[in-house]
Amino acid sequence: MTGAASAADGFDFACAAIARRHDHERYLACLYAPPSRRAALLALLAANHEVAKTAEVVSEPGIGQIRLQWWRETLEGIATGRPRAHEVAVPLAEAVSGHGLNLDRLHAIVDAREADLDGEPPATLDDLEAYAAATAGELHAAVAEILDADPALARDGGTAWGLLGLMRALPALTAAGRTPLPEALLQENDISHQKIRDMGGSVRLCQVVRPVVHRARRRLAAMRDSAGFRAPAFRPLRLLADRAGDHAQALERAGFEPFARPPAPPAGLVWRYGLRVLGYRLGR
Repeated sequence: MTGAASAADGFDFACAAIARRHDHERYLACLYAPPSRRAALLALLAANHEVAKTAEVVSEPGIGQIRLQWWRETLEGIATGRPRAHEVAVPLAEAVSGHGLNLDRLHAIVDAREADLDGEPPATLDDLEAYAAATAGELHAAVAEILDADPALARDGGTAWGLLGLMRALPALTAAGRTPLPEALLQENDISHQKIRDMGGSVRLCQVVRPVVHRARRRLAAMRDSAGFRAPAFRPLRLLADRAGDHAQALERAGFEPFARPPAPPAGLVWRYGLRVLGYRLGR
């Protein structure tokens, strides 16, 4: 094995390890993609995680801005054919050159993550949906590009995934000082993020969380009405859409109270995905 081949294998392994550990549900879905697309997909998931974790790993917003700028410059280097010698940047560059991945989507994700640093809540539900569309929505659209599937359709599913993920992670996000709930919905129900941090699960959040879940449900319904939803190339993204439906159902069963039921580990998810893909192939 040449040194270059060994390095490439090491980078691919690093991306797979990041995706498997930090984005497990998407990681498993991507394993159902054609083998020739998997390395690119895992590089994309790893890059998204490295950008998304910025607010968690910095001690102040200014440092977070520096980290995001590093990623902007990394994307610019990829665009000009000079990627940084970084375990995620190199395979991401290969995904761009080999599968026509649109770097504008990744720039949009980086820009949207600035909102994680400023500590301000989204003003309205529309603003929260726009954030989910610019983060998870653009990520799923990029996955679709690698799969030769419909990016616009995938963006709907990714937006729903992002909205539901924020609601599921609400206890952890508020404990970390993040403010993911729309200010307008909080004011309508005489609630604040500070009140949630102070009182936790004793604060009734159903009237705030329900509209977010319903907005996600509408996005998922719009996806399922499209012919492209059942295309073979779309199957990994269809898995994620169906999994998003599982998450919406879990929040509904908990009375739209994220503190009432912490996010459950994806036990049996491999089997669930496998059975769903079998159903897709049978035309269900």
